Amino acid sequence: MKTLRHCLLASLLLVPTAPSLAEEERPARTETVAPAPPVTEATVSLLEPAGDGCEWAQLEPLSQARRVIARLAVDCQGGGTALSRDGKRGAARFWRGGVSAPVVGKPTFPERFPLPTFRDRLFLVDFTTGGVEELPLPHLGELIEFGFDAGGRLLGLSLQRVTPAQARAGAVEVEGSRVLLDLGRPGQPLLAHAFVYEGGTWTRLDSKSTNEFSSTRVLVLRKELGERASLSLDPRFVPQEIEDDTLLDQLYALTPEQPEGEWAALRRGGYTLALWGTPFGDELLATGLLRRVEKGKAVPLPGHAYRENDLVSLQARGPLLLVSLADSGGHPRLYRGRKLVWSSESARAVTFWPR
Repeated sequence: MKTLRHCLLASLLLVPTAPSLAEEERPARTETVAPAPPVTEATVSLLEPAGDGCEWAQLEPLSQARRVIARLAVDCQGGGTALSRDGKRGAARFWRGGVSAPVVGKPTFPERFPLPTFRDRLFLVDFTTGGVEELPLPHLGELIEFGFDAGGRLLGLSLQRVTPAQARAGAVEVEGSRVLLDLGRPGQPLLAHAFVYEGGTWTRLDSKSTNEFSSTRVLVLRKELGERASLSLDPRFVPQEIEDDTLLDQLYALTPEQPEGEWAALRRGGYTLALWGTPFGDELLATGLLRRVEKGKAVPLPGHAYRENDLVSLQARGPLLLVSLADSGGHPRLYRGRKLVWSSESARAVTFWPR
C-alpha cells in the first residue's frame, strides 16, 4: 500500500546533509514569564500564531487559563515541541516535515505547502525566564526527533539517506566509523544518528542502519527522550481485532472504497474506539474514520470532522481523549466522555502537559 507519509519522508531525506545554521549568531532573548497556573489533567501545551510570530503556550482548556511560555519569531507551521522532565526547559522545532499529509486524496484540513524560503529552525526555551536561543541543527541527516533525557541533556535523532553507491557497498563510513547496512528488510535504507547538544555544539553518540518503517526506533537513546510532540502525535498503533459481529456490521456500512485498510479496536485511557487503520509495516496508521464503542454500538464523537483520508493522533489522560491531526497536532478536539469540551482551528503541536 502507498501513503503520502512514505513520500514525505523520502522527500525530506533528499535535502543536503550539511548543517542548517543561521547566517549569524542569534543572542538569547529573555522576557518575563507569567506564573504557571496549576496543572490539571486537561492542561495542554500548544503553539499558536500571534501576529508575525508564534506563541508557545500552556492552556487549561476547561477554565481557559492560558500562560504564554515564549514568543518565537517564526511561523508556527511545522512546529513541534519537547519538554524537560523538571519542567524548566523546552525545545521547539520548525521543519517542513511537521505537517499533516493525507493518506490519499484531499485532506479535511489542507495545509499550505512550505514556501521555498522556509528554513528549518530549532529553539531552546527557558520556561523560568522566557529566554529563547536558536540552536544549529545536527550536521548529519535530517533532525526527526528531539527531547530531553533524565539528566536534562537535549538529544537529537536524525535520519540520513543512503546513496546507491553506499547501498552497493553494503556499508557507510560515518566520521571514522563503519556502519553495516541491513539491506534484507523491506523499505528504503537509511542511517539513524543520535546526538547530544552540549557546549554549544552537537556531538554524535551513535549511528545505526534503519529503514523508513523502523526510522529512529533502532537507536537505544530514543528510549531516553522525554515528553515530546513527535511521539504523542505519531499515528502508528498496534491493532486489536474486533470480534463483535454486531459492531462489525455497523462498521462495514462505513467502510470506504479508498484507502486500503481495516477496522481495528484501540483502547486509549477509558475509551474504546473502532477506527479505520491503513497499513504501515507491521502496524497501522490511525485515520480520522473512527467511532467510540459504547455498549456494542458505534457512536460518532461530537464535532469530529476528520475522515478516512486524514491521519490522526489519539492521546488520552484519565477521562479525557485528545484527537488531532497526526504529525502537526492541528485542529484538536478534546473530549470528556461523550462531550466535546474544547477545540481549536489555530493551535498546533497540541499535547497534554506533563504531570
